Amino acid sequence: MILIIANILSLLGNLLFTSSSIVKNKKKILLLQSSNYVLAIIAEFLTNAYSGLVQEAVSLIRNIIFLFIKINKKIIKLILTLICVIVAIVVGTIINIIFSDNVWYGYLPIAATIVYTFFIVLVFIIKFKETTVELLMKLGMIINSIIWIIYGYFIKLYPVMIFNVLNITLCIISIIFIIRIIKRNKILINMDSNSN
Repeated sequence: MILIIANILSLLGNLLFTSSSIVKNKKKILLLQSSNYVLAIIAEFLTNAYSGLVQEAVSLIRNIIFLFIKINKKIIKLILTLICVIVAIVVGTIINIIFSDNVWYGYLPIAATIVYTFFIVLVFIIKFKETTVELLMKLGMIINSIIWIIYGYFIKLYPVMIFNVLNITLCIISIIFIIRIIKRNKILINMDSNSN
């Protein structure tokens, strides 16, 4: 019964998170994602998935900071993001060791946080073309989703797996469109330079 409740909560949370991708208002996006984090925390608590719970809790705290604290400077946002990641890694590791008998898959959400944050910080610090930024973000999301699929399998939260497969599919479609646009633009530039 507890596993069924956890999966229902996970399903509702993932629906909210996925619906945030079609909303344009930043506050609404963060509110939908934050609602997902609350439901995910409860679902992961019910399935004893404590290291994942920590990652969701830190993401919720990060979103609350960005929702309710007016921050205009990029460096402060970067510092807050890095602090959240460090807390997520340290606390997640300690929780996994103490409460989850140091299971290897307890480190998967921590790895997902590290990977995704790496891509976010990379595109935040280094100035890339807009298409390159989008490609890097999608690649980070794909790797992050693969890790969460594996974790979802071990903690028996199947909506986590399903929605991350959906996320990977959408990212791949998006990457294909980006590559087509890049190729089309190169062809147009070559045609334009040849006509001159």
